[in-house]
Amino acid sequence: MAFSSSSSATSTFEVTREEFNAFHKIDRTLFSRLILTLNRDISQSLQVMSFLLFLEKSGHVRNLIADLISLPDVFINKLADEVVMCLTCLSYENYSMYVANHGQNNNSFAIPSITRMTGGYLTLPVIQHERENILNQMKKHLNGVCYPAFEDIRKYAEIYNKEKVLLDQERGKMMENLQQLGINTVHKGESSNQILSVQEEISGTRVQVGGAVSEDEQVTADDRTVFLTFSRGYPISEPELHDFFTRKFGDVIEEIFMPGGGEQALYARMVLRSAAKVPEIVTDGEIKTKFTISGKHVWARKFIPSSSGNTSPSS
Repeated sequence: MAFSSSSSATSTFEVTREEFNAFHKIDRTLFSRLILTLNRDISQSLQVMSFLLFLEKSGHVRNLIADLISLPDVFINKLADEVVMCLTCLSYENYSMYVANHGQNNNSFAIPSITRMTGGYLTLPVIQHERENILNQMKKHLNGVCYPAFEDIRKYAEIYNKEKVLLDQERGKMMENLQQLGINTVHKGESSNQILSVQEEISGTRVQVGGAVSEDEQVTADDRTVFLTFSRGYPISEPELHDFFTRKFGDVIEEIFMPGGGEQALYARMVLRSAAKVPEIVTDGEIKTKFTISGKHVWARKFIPSSSGNTSPSS
């Protein structure tokens, strides 16, 4: 698919789908985190993105999207909630009606992050006052950027959500069958493998819950662990590590262990959900793989537990 763009009154040039998506790479990254990582509603997230683009393109917050994708998911989720509040306010033709229905009278703190980012300018009353202009700008960004640039991501998420619903329904039916057979609850400590074993004995067939049963369930945590080391004088936090590796490799992290004590941590153990992901992070054939996170060097290698069971920088 090609997009036509006019550079003058007499000349036009075509942009391919790949070029268009590459141009909007950071916008696509943020939208993906909203609907795939944070599991937010797809239609609502399209509107959230159009509002954020309005903030950026109107000059209220420069480089907003690029700055957001470097921040932790918890902040992005919080900001998206504030945008939803703005969208709700914009759905009313006058502010008094919005206040009457939502009881919002503490205007200074209703959308603290957005108000702070705009130097105290944008509050809900101001947003409502500029309602017509904001809605027009959002519509332009929806049609010009969000719908075409996010089309493949949206379709992927819709398919994923449908499959998840079907899997949840299948799991629900299986649990209902177990209850009818007198197996009412799964006691703490029982794994999904144990549930499947019971179902296999009953039906004579193997039923998969939420997808195939992974062999990694039988792998120890040590075999799923990547050992990370850092340079002294360049402190790095657990949220920075989690955000970087999640954005680069997906939802692969089960837990991160870093030493405390108030001093800079020089190492960490990162337990992955699957042992198959270890070679993706620690490149095959290399003893250590180097990453740069916020300008700081991080080295990763396969975790090798010490004979005493204690973890130290030499592990």
